[in-house]
Amino acid sequence: MNNRKTIFVLSLFFLNSILFGQNGISNLASEINKLKNDDALKHASWSVCVRNVKTGAIISENNSVQSLVPASVMKIVSTTPALSILGQNFKFKTKIEYDGFIDSLGILHGNLYITGGGDPTLGSSRWKNTKINIVFEKWTKVLKDKGIKKITGAIIADASIFDDALIPGTWTWEDMGNYYGAGASGLSIHENYYKIIFKPSTKIGGNAKVLRTEPKMQDIQFINHVKTAKAGSGDNVIIYGSPYSKLRFLEGTVPTGKKEFTVKGSITDPAYTCVYLFNKYLTKNGINSSKHPTSVRKLKIAGLYKNHKRKTLLIYKSPSLATIIKQTNLRSINSYAEACVKILANKKYEKGSTENGIRAIRNFWSQRGIELEGMLMKDGSGLSRVNRITTGQISKMLCVFTNDKTYQYFYKSLSVAGSSGSLRNLFKGTYAENNLRAKSGYMKNIRAYAGYVTNKNNEQLAFAIIVNNYNSSAFQMKKKLEKLMILIAEME
Repeated sequence: MNNRKTIFVLSLFFLNSILFGQNGISNLASEINKLKNDDALKHASWSVCVRNVKTGAIISENNSVQSLVPASVMKIVSTTPALSILGQNFKFKTKIEYDGFIDSLGILHGNLYITGGGDPTLGSSRWKNTKINIVFEKWTKVLKDKGIKKITGAIIADASIFDDALIPGTWTWEDMGNYYGAGASGLSIHENYYKIIFKPSTKIGGNAKVLRTEPKMQDIQFINHVKTAKAGSGDNVIIYGSPYSKLRFLEGTVPTGKKEFTVKGSITDPAYTCVYLFNKYLTKNGINSSKHPTSVRKLKIAGLYKNHKRKTLLIYKSPSLATIIKQTNLRSINSYAEACVKILANKKYEKGSTENGIRAIRNFWSQRGIELEGMLMKDGSGLSRVNRITTGQISKMLCVFTNDKTYQYFYKSLSVAGSSGSLRNLFKGTYAENNLRAKSGYMKNIRAYAGYVTNKNNEQLAFAIIVNNYNSSAFQMKKKLEKLMILIAEME
């Protein structure tokens, strides 16, 4: 009798577990069906795919083979191969070199070179040791320790580890002049952006004057059409301009009620800007050069470049790749992602171009069993609206990468629900809080999320959600997708 009771109780337990688990899946399926009839998605293309990480099996999906624009979720596709191939301890290397000779009076009879290694963090304020003044101080100390007091030649930027195309060809005119449109240079500085400080008018509709740039940009000309809007309206300025061009067209508005208002734009020529700023720093510290700073690119254009034999004074190293990729994904820094693509290209094919980097990334995923039909990759950051990928592909990549030796570093680079990055204000008080980790993607009329969550059965799930061309506010769509991800977390 006792055995029968035990069997009966266990049977009820397992039956209840199965039904409850099915209910968790049906809740998600019900919400997906509800979204199919949502007016905000009436004209949209959207997709969901949820997989069990251990088995790779799809648990729930909708349009998971449809190719869509992923926005910054594309960073998952690019940063994972960089971590795996280069290793979490990889560091970019910038060299301080010179040609000619140094005489007994401390005069360098030749040129000083800043030879870039593709480091996107040079001059960044995200780490103490990468700040511009700290970096320049280290470089200057090396010159002084060597006894250099004067340079008869020029300070020359060499960014040739990467090609001269600072940005991928499919980035738009509307994006490329703004800070998030800063691409990857072989020699970068200050994350390849600068600040424009405006003086707003005291009246709405009045002209907003450009006061200065920080750092001071050399040879840049603003055509300024920026007006002043109501207080609290925020930054609505678009900076139009292409790489290496001196012209920048400023359109849009800044808010009234502030003495100064700051907007960020992409540096036109990062390599030249780096040596220009360093030359100024050296002059302040008593080391003068006889010629104006320049770059290998400028000298080649002018037909003046000579490949002199160089000697190395210093090899400056970046923070580790693991910490760089954490910032790339957590803060969604486009220039960092593009640098990862190009350094992969340099590693694999000895030519640091976006095209070669994408080739390396596609090979990486193909070798790990990912079917790439339907995936179109034009950059590493996701800023290109030509990019296409399926949620089925992204979720499978996430599953596969859990077996990589660098997986833990990638996992830690993702935003934590209710705690950090783009997810810090989401999922509060839900099962997803401090559990779900994801990379988000956002551009006009595009919302995307992809990452991991552990469900109530202690199973790790990988998920991807992409919505293109929705008909609602960005905030409303974010809340709809938040609800969907909470249901994914609550699955049993």
